Amino acid sequence: MHASARVLLFSDPTNTGDLAGKLEQRGYQPLPAHSREDALRIITGRYPDIAIVNAADGEGMRFRHDLNDLRPDGGIPTIVIGATEKLREDDPQVEFLPAAFRDSELFSRLKVLARLVTMQGELALRSETSQLYGLEAPAQAVAPSEIIDAKILVIAGEESRRDAISKMIAPLATADGVKRPHEGMERLLQDRFDAVIAVGWDDDGELLDFCRQLRNHANLFNMPLLVLNDGSDAAEPDKVYEAGASEVLSFGAEPDRLLPRLHHLVRQQRYRQNMQDVYRESRHYAATDSLTGLFGHGYLHTHFQKQILECRSREKDLTVGFFDIADMTGFNAQYGYVAGDRLLRQIGGAIGGFVRAEDLPARFGADKFCIVLPDTELASADPVLYRIASVINMTEFAIMDITEPVKIHLQTGSAMLRPGDSAESLVARARSGIPGRSSG
Repeated sequence: MHASARVLLFSDPTNTGDLAGKLEQRGYQPLPAHSREDALRIITGRYPDIAIVNAADGEGMRFRHDLNDLRPDGGIPTIVIGATEKLREDDPQVEFLPAAFRDSELFSRLKVLARLVTMQGELALRSETSQLYGLEAPAQAVAPSEIIDAKILVIAGEESRRDAISKMIAPLATADGVKRPHEGMERLLQDRFDAVIAVGWDDDGELLDFCRQLRNHANLFNMPLLVLNDGSDAAEPDKVYEAGASEVLSFGAEPDRLLPRLHHLVRQQRYRQNMQDVYRESRHYAATDSLTGLFGHGYLHTHFQKQILECRSREKDLTVGFFDIADMTGFNAQYGYVAGDRLLRQIGGAIGGFVRAEDLPARFGADKFCIVLPDTELASADPVLYRIASVINMTEFAIMDITEPVKIHLQTGSAMLRPGDSAESLVARARSGIPGRSSG
């Protein structure tokens, strides 16, 4: 398995070893540097995805400013450890931790930054592919300069708590409150929110289940989740972080602690949404399949080859998922090709709606679809692919001129990039996992 991200670790030798080991255990590739000169060499020669900088000394902060000079396009996403409040800036690609921090806090922030890296890298790659086709390149997404209209969902069992939180965040956002987590999920699916603030419950299982449901939902897994704990709640911060919380603070946290963190989480979310908007817009002028609106086979093939080269050079994972509609021939024979096209259009739209922004959904041909998942290992991709297939298989499609609802069976296979793979061999291996298909 490749590392999920290369992490430059700028710290003194007494702290580096322990942290490097923890990074390796979590699947990251640590690149230790004990001096500013070492760190600069790593930046220019090893191309780290993320930097962790110990700001306890002047050397670390000097290097922190070097990062922006070396990468004028926005710098390297960075976690700064031990920075004072005066040194903090509100950059969605920079996270801050106190000198004494929880490992769960660190890895929660690393996960967020790693996803930003993946989204940025894939967007740049698609720009190159689009230019090969003579198409307008996707616009560059930018972080919002200020937040003036944020909307926060507050989940708390007591009305007094919901009111107290609403007053605390009033300078930044308006709040909409509900009592229980299941009500929160319903509201999140009905309206657009920038973040969720949840107050811990006596039953920690309810809180942890809500965190996991949010992270496993196809449309909500990016949602910032700030959990407030008043000390009487059963759930421990580490468990809440592991379940998917973005931040855990005490309920009594002063506004000067809560508001900056909430503002930062909202700004990150808006930045991700801006990138998602660019991804969606890029489909309109890329080489799309006219029937389904997904990427076409030619664009897929060209871009897929570029992804493979990029993954090899940066030692990244790449997984491809393949979908095949069972007995589409029989459907066309019974209802006609016009009805078949209408069904394909709906299925393609459903597949395109379930994937992450950086994933590339394409119509491979006829009744076959493909999804390319960058920076994703097979163990993480398979649940996503099977969930997409399961939802579509449970859906009753309404097709014009067909009186009864239509149900289909979407078969799926997957494969992860191996040494020596070409685009063709990787897709063939993914197809070989579908019943009745061979890799040839």
